Amino acid sequence: MKRILSSLKEQGYKQTYLAVQKMNYAVRMYKKVGFDIVYENEDEYIMICKL
Repeated sequence: MKRILSSLKEQGYKQTYLAVQKMNYAVRMYKKVGFDIVYENEDEYIMICKL
């Protein structure tokens, strides 16, 4: 994940986002690499990472 984020930054992207199911254990990993929850609904989080 860190390599992907680094590659996006090198290509000039300023941020990226994703949607993840609330029950998905990967939520912790996304937070650890820099994603923040910006919106949530019943089932999922929308997370953004500023690059």
